[in-house]
Amino acid sequence: MGREGTPACPAPYLPSSESVCSFPLSNIIPLTPNPQVDIVGDQMQPNIPSLGLNNYSWWNEASTGVATSDSDDTPTTKFAFPITTGMSFNRSLWHTTGTHIGREARALMNDGKLFSTFWAPVVNLAREPRWGRNIEVPSEDPYQSSQYAVEFVTGFQEAPEDPDHVQASACCKHFIANEMEDTTEVAQHNDRNHACVEEGKVTSLMCSYNAVNGVPSCANDWLLNEVARNQWKFDGAIVSDCDADRDVFESHNFTDMPEESVQKILRAGTDVDCGHFIKENLKSALDTNAITMEDIDLSIARQFSLRMRLSHFDESPLDSITMDEVCSPAGIQLSHDGLVQSAALLKNKKNTLPLLASSTSSVVVIGPNSELDQSTASYYGSGNHCLGDFTLVDAIKKFVPDTTTVAGVEEVLSEVLSEDTSNIPAAVEAAKKADRVVLAVSTDLIWAMEAHDAASITFTDAQTELISQVSAAASKPVVLVIFTATPLDLTDVLANPNIGAVLHVGQPSVTIIGAGDLLFGKTSPAGRTVQTVYKKEYQDQISIFDFNMRPGVSTFPRPDCTKVDAPDSCERGTNPGRTFEYKLINPPTTFSLSKVQAFLENETNLMPKIEDAKLEIDSGYKLQITNTGAMNADEVVLGFITPPGAGENGTPLKSLFNFERVHVKKGESVEVTLIPSLTDFTLVNTDGFREATPGDYILQFGLQAEGHAFTETKITVA
Repeated sequence: MGREGTPACPAPYLPSSESVCSFPLSNIIPLTPNPQVDIVGDQMQPNIPSLGLNNYSWWNEASTGVATSDSDDTPTTKFAFPITTGMSFNRSLWHTTGTHIGREARALMNDGKLFSTFWAPVVNLAREPRWGRNIEVPSEDPYQSSQYAVEFVTGFQEAPEDPDHVQASACCKHFIANEMEDTTEVAQHNDRNHACVEEGKVTSLMCSYNAVNGVPSCANDWLLNEVARNQWKFDGAIVSDCDADRDVFESHNFTDMPEESVQKILRAGTDVDCGHFIKENLKSALDTNAITMEDIDLSIARQFSLRMRLSHFDESPLDSITMDEVCSPAGIQLSHDGLVQSAALLKNKKNTLPLLASSTSSVVVIGPNSELDQSTASYYGSGNHCLGDFTLVDAIKKFVPDTTTVAGVEEVLSEVLSEDTSNIPAAVEAAKKADRVVLAVSTDLIWAMEAHDAASITFTDAQTELISQVSAAASKPVVLVIFTATPLDLTDVLANPNIGAVLHVGQPSVTIIGAGDLLFGKTSPAGRTVQTVYKKEYQDQISIFDFNMRPGVSTFPRPDCTKVDAPDSCERGTNPGRTFEYKLINPPTTFSLSKVQAFLENETNLMPKIEDAKLEIDSGYKLQITNTGAMNADEVVLGFITPPGAGENGTPLKSLFNFERVHVKKGESVEVTLIPSLTDFTLVNTDGFREATPGDYILQFGLQAEGHAFTETKITVA
């Protein structure tokens, strides 16, 4: 079926024209328990020759490219991590990236090297700077993350050759959110999953480890059946996070017996168990009448419905997608463009960038991240990729062949964590001799990743000393390149007079090869940071468990409190909230912006219209962006709404309501239209429900920063 298929079991089991739900399941699987146990009970389904079924694995990864299940010797195209590509604010980049990964996935499936259900994208928010999985998500902002999810999913799943089948199955995770507990309203936490389902037509969801209103997500009938399937009309398969089903019984202690947990999980709507808990206890649950064959059959029906939509059992035009798609020149160029479009320039004193290759005799790249490549490539992706193991040194050598490197800090377990400063003198000497110096610093996967949160939001003492000494020794302003998914305090490096430029690249992995284009002026940086950057004091004042995105007193004790026996008496810090600054400072090309067409400013009696959602929004703010600089360049136009009472009594500082990225030739102008929705003029109350709020709303467009276009207007809601 296409994206507009009916909600329940839409795929036909050929040659029958009936749906899986109405077609007798005995025609697919004989109604004896053992095959069903094998099929429902594990993410890896074994060969069942009597049924003509080969082994099938539901678990494959695709966030940064296809991670092959059976054939790691087959290279695939590697893309930058979402924390980098999110910085591009480019919907078409996200869509085409999803498309290419999906086509590689289909080609590998057709060639017998891969299965076709993938557990990507991650749609959680980067709402805590120390969270280990920030590298996997595109932003801290709910709206931007929703847009990323929709574009990636639709690109990944849809193929022009065959609108009636799914190219490859995407899975939005984690449903509802690993970091959230106890809520009666999912809107403010779950708009990304909602967008995945209603707009993206995603074919799979992953239920998470946490509980919602005291009920584990994977056993939560309200969450999976009522919200996802009934309200949102989700028509795919739900998979558990790995061992989340086991956690229902063993960690949450939600039931007294494992058989009862199996009942709760299956009847809540979880179809695939990543782990072995269901398989271990399914037969016992049947024998004790905790479940019936109908419970099992429904999960199997949903599994096979999805596999039929993937054309696993019939011929399809998708069969024509060949291995020519894998590591194609177009895919490699797209991977290269991802970093080029995403990097954010945070400082550019006296036009330090771009460097001129023609007048640069030598470059030394100094720092623990100077040759960071393969260490991040295989994280939730293939360790075998067709780009090669490129580093920042390789990127610069394309422009200046005489490029060398010095780590500057000695490797112990990890150079980025090392506090050994014995190699700094060698780095200083190298800096003195080179024509230009590039410092490559910050973090890697040893610093933060899944199951390992960051211990700090500051550079190590050794990196701080390296930056200080090398920048002072260099004969010309130093370029600092920051590799990190952990937003680090940049106060000192931005204030350092010897550092001329700071380029933030997120965690690009091997796509760092594109950084040379930015450093040497082949194109102008236009990306924006997508995480709030806090001062170092934040880590001592605010608990890592405080996910509040609004300013206010934390409900958790300060982390530096020493009253272990009486934590309730500890002082609470004040969470500054998420500022959504999305920085890009002093780009080589400048822009101006003017408002061409207003919207809502002359609308009266808005409160009842917002409350009743009766105002049709078919137009927005038309803006004209003019390139006033000396080179053709991209510009990202951001639309923010600042609500009345921003920052007071838990009111958010502002929110992003829309954005567009455009290419503008020097001396020319283009127009964009940003359209807000009625819900942008509402606030979520303490009970978790949205309500219309009267007062003055300030709409801001662009960035209030040097070299950027900016304008604002006011709308009064009364």
